[in-house]
Amino acid sequence: MRRDPRQVVLVREIAGVSGALIIVGTIILRVYFTTVGQHHAMLISAGLAFAVQLGSYALLRPARPGKGAPGELMIRWGIGAVLRLIVLVLYAPLARIINLSLDAALVSLVTFFFLTMMAEPLLLQYDR
Repeated sequence: MRRDPRQVVLVREIAGVSGALIIVGTIILRVYFTTVGQHHAMLISAGLAFAVQLGSYALLRPARPGKGAPGELMIRWGIGAVLRLIVLVLYAPLARIINLSLDAALVSLVTFFFLTMMAEPLLLQYDR
């Protein structure tokens, strides 16, 4: 099964934009979270946010080229938001169990989700 070269390029672009936004968010949050434990929690949250972003894009991108149903983009964006909420709710007790700095872990995850989510409609629209 051959992959469409256009889809490979789109996934790379999504990964690049998401990675850049997460890096910028990490740099800004390092001003507020200064301990090594907090930085460790932020790195774990960054990896999780990056994986969730790429996973939600892969699951929610249109299966067929061309125009979709009216409102389809908003529905896909809403499903991605629900997926992020579920991950956040499950991450909170997990962060507590593995002794991460809870404030740094959750604030950074929410920040990374917010930044990538704000860019997602533009990227999903570009994918149409």
